[in-house]
Amino acid sequence: MIKKADIVLTAVLITVGLLLSFFLSFHDSTGDELRITADGQLFGTYSLYEDQTIDIHKGTHTNRVIIQDGEVRMESASCNGQDCVRQHPVSKSGETIVCLPNRVVLEITGGEKAYDAISK
Repeated sequence: MIKKADIVLTAVLITVGLLLSFFLSFHDSTGDELRITADGQLFGTYSLYEDQTIDIHKGTHTNRVIIQDGEVRMESASCNGQDCVRQHPVSKSGETIVCLPNRVVLEITGGEKAYDAISK
């Protein structure tokens, strides 16, 4: 049998869970630089504070990266799937855009990183 206290406890737990998830989802820190690797090797490191276009040429593969207003997006790629081009812009530390066929990885670094867990 469900009692009034059970309903109140459930409502409190759901509210606390929603508040925690809201806080944690918006507590991510904004990065301050873009690290590009191509074929597993560092291609370059770029500031997110400077709007620019970066062309990555590796063999027959070409990718164009746009840094604008502190966000990074893949504008074009010479791959078939175009999944990297359709991905939303990234700006938070730890976020990535990957073009798997061309083996290009865009990773946001820097800034203060949010904790995954705290232990004593």
